[in-house]
Amino acid sequence: MWTVAAYYGVLLITVVVAMRRGGRWERWAAYTALLASVFTSVLVPHPKWTDIETQIFVIDVLALMSFWYIALKTHRFWPYWITGWQLIAIFGHVQKLMFSEILERPYALLSMYISYPILLVIIYASGSAKRRGEVGA
Repeated sequence: MWTVAAYYGVLLITVVVAMRRGGRWERWAAYTALLASVFTSVLVPHPKWTDIETQIFVIDVLALMSFWYIALKTHRFWPYWITGWQLIAIFGHVQKLMFSEILERPYALLSMYISYPILLVIIYASGSAKRRGEVGA
């Protein structure tokens, strides 16, 4: 349970930093991470990880599409990093679909912990957006 609280703490910091220091695309990325996390917690509060978690997979695909849109619209490099890490999460789901012998724990850990580098990049991008003068209304 403490891992969920720690994750949501980092997520909250990410959203606050993006709101205060980030530009349009950093806020969009932070809101995407927030919505994906909340929808995952609400729709699948206790995933079993024995088979592919279809609802989490769908949420991850929607987050990937949002991050990809940011990457296509901005002239910065950080969206490619978050899109790539989100794609790794998608590949984790695909591998579980293809190879049912993948154990629950590694599948769960990949799906959960891939979010941390995404959030850290959003925090970094939000801080650098203000330095670059990209913060707008």
